[in-house]
Amino acid sequence: MICAAITAVVAGVTGAWSPCGFSMVETIGSALGEDRRGATLAASATFAIGAMVGGVITFGGLAVLGHMAGPGAGGVRAGLGVTIAVAAAIADWRGVKIAPQIRRQVPERWRWSTPLPLACGLYGVLLGLAFTTFVLAFAVWALAGISFAAGDPLLGAVVGVAFGLGRALPVLMMAPGFSGGGQGARLLDGMAREPRMWLGLRRLDALGLSLCAVFLSGASATAAVLPQASDPSAAGGRLAWQALAGSAQLRLQGGRTITLPGADPALGGTRIAWQRNGTITVADPTTLAPEINIAAAGVNALAISDTWLAVRGLTPNGGEELLADALTGPAHTRSIASSPRIGEIGRPSLSGESLLYSENTPESSRLELVNLVTGTQRPLRISRRGAQLAYPALLDGRLLYERLDRCSQQLRLGAMRPGGRERVLLSLPSTATRDPGYQRGYEHAYNSASPCRNRHSGRGAQVRLGATALAGHTAFVTEVSSDASHARILSLHL
Repeated sequence: MICAAITAVVAGVTGAWSPCGFSMVETIGSALGEDRRGATLAASATFAIGAMVGGVITFGGLAVLGHMAGPGAGGVRAGLGVTIAVAAAIADWRGVKIAPQIRRQVPERWRWSTPLPLACGLYGVLLGLAFTTFVLAFAVWALAGISFAAGDPLLGAVVGVAFGLGRALPVLMMAPGFSGGGQGARLLDGMAREPRMWLGLRRLDALGLSLCAVFLSGASATAAVLPQASDPSAAGGRLAWQALAGSAQLRLQGGRTITLPGADPALGGTRIAWQRNGTITVADPTTLAPEINIAAAGVNALAISDTWLAVRGLTPNGGEELLADALTGPAHTRSIASSPRIGEIGRPSLSGESLLYSENTPESSRLELVNLVTGTQRPLRISRRGAQLAYPALLDGRLLYERLDRCSQQLRLGAMRPGGRERVLLSLPSTATRDPGYQRGYEHAYNSASPCRNRHSGRGAQVRLGATALAGHTAFVTEVSSDASHARILSLHL
């Protein structure tokens, strides 16, 4: 967001070299002369406000359209945004002639038929809209594509405000001192005589767009969203999830979605499982024909592979227990972990014969890997204090999990072995309320809460990360509202 906003400011300033940009300085700076400087300043202010309003209408509107495009269009939108950003960066760096060009200027009659502040406010809106007058950088087209591709109305609004501010800044600097050949007039004359400044700004735009393309094409780019959904599970090109209101859902490779006759779905290998009325059903994910039925009461999480089924459920004494059942050969149930309190044992994940789960106690938080054939167990990640590890998923030697601390919630991807390099796929502020470290209204000297670079003291974020899944080149993660009334599944391209 910061990268796009800075690029938008520079793109807006670049527009000052247009005929409309020059005429705005002359219109505001000379129409009323020195005797009416107050009106000139008012016109400058309305012009700036209008430019920001116009920017929000264009870029915010495109972001809203991107958001409404639907989950299936996410990957196409992201790819389009990256392509436009890279192409525009190359064109602006090389100073390519702008095409298509909009050769339209603001209506001159407004300055004679309406009060100057109103006319300048309308002029600001037209210039802030970006595509109703001359376009002086390919970055403007690219920012429009990025706003649509991101599908984030907040990002679009920020880009719009930044672009409008950039369009207004040169006018605000030069117009008040334009009358009588003052400093503003000399600056405007210098701009007209030095087009290399314009090319330099376009190259700054190119650098900003290059960074935006990197971020947009990175793993944090959202490729799809499933609304009102949680607990994803993926395998074999299929995706299963739990609908917040209703039964579990299964999306097949062809894109068709069907409703499952149960809840808590789990995909793994060539099997699917769900539970209903105290019975776990293991079935073929293509035909949904039941293969195995297992009686199990109090189940609240499942994981499955071709050879094993993992079940987390409630114990008679009010705690939780994690069990693994062999699906091939003689029936064999293995107790993996138990806790007298609910919430210490995390949702299990299976990859072949490897079972992965999180265990959180007051002393530590760890991700435990169990070989279900040999019974060997070892921790993959350990946090002794200050951070919680949760919702792991394992596939082909890659580990996806969440790390939660007082500052942030991070979705991380790395190798199974500890100490290797990890990528942060998604980062959100923490949900914890942070005290400022002193009582308001009193002298606090140097006392304050320990700092977080991504947030201030006060209430935490209203969104928390939930269950994850890993499949091929895609990571899935659940985002849940603070009151659990809304949830969605994000799909992140790796």
